[in-house]
Amino acid sequence: MMMLALNRLIRSWLFAVVATLTVFSAVLPAQVKTPTHSHVAYGAEKRQWLNLYLPSGDKPAPVFIYAHHNGSTADDVKISWANPTLADGVAIVSWESIAKVKGMSDFQVCAADAKVMFAWVKENAETYNLDVDKIIIGGQSRGSFVSWELAHSQDAGIVGIYMGQALPGNSFNQRLLKPITKNAPPIFLAYRKAPGVVGDNHKPEHGLEVLKRYQELDIGNRAELVHSLSKTKNSEVMQFLPKFARALNRESDKD
Repeated sequence: MMMLALNRLIRSWLFAVVATLTVFSAVLPAQVKTPTHSHVAYGAEKRQWLNLYLPSGDKPAPVFIYAHHNGSTADDVKISWANPTLADGVAIVSWESIAKVKGMSDFQVCAADAKVMFAWVKENAETYNLDVDKIIIGGQSRGSFVSWELAHSQDAGIVGIYMGQALPGNSFNQRLLKPITKNAPPIFLAYRKAPGVVGDNHKPEHGLEVLKRYQELDIGNRAELVHSLSKTKNSEVMQFLPKFARALNRESDKD
């Protein structure tokens, strides 16, 4: 029942904001990172491919699994955040499905593909020297929605969630918070605008509701949110990923 309610909520969000997302995805061009392995198939369908960005070194690498925003593709991994992430020894998997989600059927396909992709990553971890006991699930805008179910699947290998411009739209509802439990992994949310900005489709208020849910479960120390990045010298919402991954690795090494 919970997933049916979540699907209904996402359906209303999709039809309300897909046009707006297309507008907001038109950001200034930035240099993209060349993958170590490009357009690798994770399934039988043409849309089911991913890029792998692998760090140097012999030690199995923690993994950041990234879902892009609407109007982009899985090739859109910026050097600005990819290079420091790789330098810290964290691999990046940028995965594709339906690149521009336009309706509920598209969302359902993407959410199903996320599970297929995740299984592929685990099955091929040895080939690409990946540490699947240290996985961060993340994405931007569209990417936050198509990854939300996977991020909260409570798979033992998922140690963190990092999302930018998360859970956009005007149909945000408390049902989106239901998958968050006491076992939820640490989460980091980043937004370009401040709360209350008129006309901003990517509302930090939605992320603040996520933080509130963590606090209600007495796990508030696992949740962090930054906003108003457009007022700073660096508005890239992925810029805090390396720091977040380092903190998770330190905690994992203590265990």
